[in-house]
Amino acid sequence: MYRVERAIAFVLGRRDADRVGLAFLVGERLMITCAHVVNVALGRPARHAEPVPRNTRVSLHFALLGPANSWIERSAEVMAWLPTGENFDVEDVAVLRLGEGLSGSGAEPLRIKADLKDRYNAAVQMWGPGHGRDLGRHVQGSLLGAVGKHRLQVDEVVHQVFRVRSGFSGGPVWDPSTSLVFGMLQAITTDESAEVLVLDGALLERALAAVATARPGLALLHDHGEVHYDGSHYTLRQRRLLRHGGGSPRAKYEMKVSVGRFLNDEASRNLRHHARHPLSVGNPVRDIDLQAWCTVDDLRRSMDVKATKVRHEEINFDLCFPGSGLLTPGQQAIIEYQYRVSDEIWGQWYKRNVRPNTDRLSIEAHLPAELEPECWGMTSLPSETDLEPLSDVETRVEGDRIVYSWDRTAEEESLAEERRIRLDWFFWRRVPDSSECDDAASVLRQFGIRQLREPARGRESSNLPARTRLIDFESPNDRRLTVRVLAHLRRVAGWVNRYHAFKPEVSMGIAAPQLGMAYAIAIVRQPGSPDYLELVNPSVVERTDEEVLDFEGCLSFFDVRGRVLRPYGLRVRHRTAQGGDRDVVLTGALARSVAHEIDHIGGKVYTDTDRMPSDEAPVGVRQYRQLRERDRFTPPAPPERLTWRAEEPRHAAR
Repeated sequence: MYRVERAIAFVLGRRDADRVGLAFLVGERLMITCAHVVNVALGRPARHAEPVPRNTRVSLHFALLGPANSWIERSAEVMAWLPTGENFDVEDVAVLRLGEGLSGSGAEPLRIKADLKDRYNAAVQMWGPGHGRDLGRHVQGSLLGAVGKHRLQVDEVVHQVFRVRSGFSGGPVWDPSTSLVFGMLQAITTDESAEVLVLDGALLERALAAVATARPGLALLHDHGEVHYDGSHYTLRQRRLLRHGGGSPRAKYEMKVSVGRFLNDEASRNLRHHARHPLSVGNPVRDIDLQAWCTVDDLRRSMDVKATKVRHEEINFDLCFPGSGLLTPGQQAIIEYQYRVSDEIWGQWYKRNVRPNTDRLSIEAHLPAELEPECWGMTSLPSETDLEPLSDVETRVEGDRIVYSWDRTAEEESLAEERRIRLDWFFWRRVPDSSECDDAASVLRQFGIRQLREPARGRESSNLPARTRLIDFESPNDRRLTVRVLAHLRRVAGWVNRYHAFKPEVSMGIAAPQLGMAYAIAIVRQPGSPDYLELVNPSVVERTDEEVLDFEGCLSFFDVRGRVLRPYGLRVRHRTAQGGDRDVVLTGALARSVAHEIDHIGGKVYTDTDRMPSDEAPVGVRQYRQLRERDRFTPPAPPERLTWRAEEPRHAAR
């Protein structure tokens, strides 16, 4: 019972989750709907013919699936888009691919009948939303005939309550005796009319054929990677569940081993290091102990491994299927491989690029508990730009190991192609005491803080992100991003305070650009307090004429200090983490720290030419400490009177 209806889902609008149309199951994870329904769901003009951006997803609600008084929700990616702009009405079809299947739910794919010979005047059935009824309603009619290319007309059996209305678009029109789908309901001529327009089965089959070309080659059903550290070497293990989506049979699987000792702002240092410490010095397979296996039809066998291109930090390999074996279209296989490298050439991170056609990606880092690891996740573009914290990194203990893991399926928006997923870590047992360490930069770099190579006087610009954008609180994604960024800033600030004991009167802060995140967000710890002032989209709207010359330090070049002239008082306007507006009046050390962090949001540091006076220069930390110990300088006294003046409100973000 309800075989057809179980395959139908409501398409929900992205903004307010209203039902904007229907989609129905036509394959294991394939849904079909009207292109105009997708447009409306995404907030685009209904007849917009331009294809939706890659990895665009819509939300679906299966009202007749799931336990009683419940339902099943899924996210689906737009896989095929027929409209070209020439004639939208006869190409109004989109194919969706579910991020997660419906096995065990009772939903079965519907069969499409493209040949309508001798089927005219046949009875048909339709289903769609009711008036406040979650389970919808049925409408009956008869198939009259064609009214144009790929368009049919259905004569609705008019009922005083149950009629086709807005929201039925994208639903199937089927034969109630066989459940074969004749077409997809597209439109009604007017709300009062009983004329229903339907796109025929031939057009739907054409759309499904387009999917076959949309996912050619190998589809990654599950890409799982692990890194295990034993104190001196890393063992990398990769397991990939593949399906051959079409094309020629494959005799090999191509893969690449790529290492990097340093990250972020140290690309040139990385190249120099690997020139001295190459990944391979002779036999690439033996040097990294590379082994590979494949499982096809439940038979696990070793694969032949051949190096095809060798560079200092990167080696390409062909993993050949055993004997004369081939992976043919439609077949699934599990490819597994592992290799081992020393921590001399592998840094404290593990990254995976989201490959095309990936349904699920998971990564794990297994680190020795005795080394007291800290681990966190980041995501970025492959160029390491557009960096942001990765949510939901989970932690568990397995014996003497702490395991950090992250797992996502394609139905979740955080798994988008062209992104890079990365776990970073460091070990507290290997962090030196700050009082005995002459290289604070190497420690703070482990915390993810960008280190500037040339903090000397006279800099024209810093090495911080060139563009920093404001947070848009109208965007749900930006609101969630703000929470993640603030949490990560607090986490890093906690590490800094554990590493270095700041004096109670010192105000310490950190801005998102210092961690490579190009957002107008910063936090500043108030002197003598553990609390942080959270600044989102900050701007200076008022300042005092009175200025004070005093020393400052910076986490991006912690080994020097310098004197900077800044206003004694500021009035700063900013947003809170929840999006509320706030004005704060700040004076003294707190005002100086806030001005310092706002500079970072604008891509500046205190040694830039327009910040540090021309007769000042940075001094080393040891010299600075000696000056303090010998009372060679006295902290400036606060002005007796303050004169405030308005400053044209402008955001530091660019």
